[in-house]
Amino acid sequence: MFMDRKQRYQIGRKTTWVSLLGNVFLSIFKLTVGFLGSSAAMIADGVHSLSDVISTVVIMVSLKVSSRPADDEHPYGHGKAEAIGAKLVALMLMGAGIYLAWEGVGKIVTGDVPIPGRIALWGVLASLVVKEGLFRYVYAVGQKISSRALITDAWHHRSDAFSSLAALVGIGGALLGWTFMDPLAAVVVAIFILRVGWKLVSRAVDELMDAVPDPELQERLEESARNMDGVLGVENLRLRTNGPYYFVDLQLIVDKGLSAYSAHEIAAEVKQKLLDENERIQDVLIHVDPGEIKEIVEDQ
Repeated sequence: MFMDRKQRYQIGRKTTWVSLLGNVFLSIFKLTVGFLGSSAAMIADGVHSLSDVISTVVIMVSLKVSSRPADDEHPYGHGKAEAIGAKLVALMLMGAGIYLAWEGVGKIVTGDVPIPGRIALWGVLASLVVKEGLFRYVYAVGQKISSRALITDAWHHRSDAFSSLAALVGIGGALLGWTFMDPLAAVVVAIFILRVGWKLVSRAVDELMDAVPDPELQERLEESARNMDGVLGVENLRLRTNGPYYFVDLQLIVDKGLSAYSAHEIAAEVKQKLLDENERIQDVLIHVDPGEIKEIVEDQ
């Protein structure tokens, strides 16, 4: 069953606190191990985790705002705050990627690459385990409460796990004598981060621009409305998101000989049918147009 805003916010808040504390620990741990082990890849990985701390704070704020009910100034609620938060996180992710790429390329060009210590190797292995665990936990909760912001934050954890994997290869290669592999791993990490960041910002923009969130659901809703008694046709059915919720707009064609009361009754039945179709649908706005069966057949 789809939970209410208060329950959803409480679950999201608990999850983001776990995410935040985990990132604080990892960022301190990675940066410390990176400097002690003289590993550019590990330091880059630590910077990535530090960006996670900032992004999680942004997610916490956006979840708080989106939990507010609709008001006079925001009649559709505050669900778009999550898309805004997700976009900010994605932009931070891309900023971190650009920084890491710049630093890695600089070290390769100058040749100023010290051999990392073994402490960096053990540190990156520990980071991999923790980060993958955080990804699975945050992603599962994000799916459960249908939070785009939490799912974005989960993928931030996964990107950090992959960056740790690249760092592992780089550190391991450097310890075997190929010292350039350590900063090269930092560049690989940066490229991956930029790719993930671009995907996440694209999704957030789609939501803010009211792109169709689920074409299959939209077709199913149109078919359900069209098959209701008294409905001659359905036109311009539109589906958009507001945080985890859906809003539906459509034009309903009914017999022009019906009274206003009868037409309203049909529209009310259609609205209830669509609300029952998916528990995430928050509201259905129906515009009733008069028509004739003959006209509908000719249009088809």
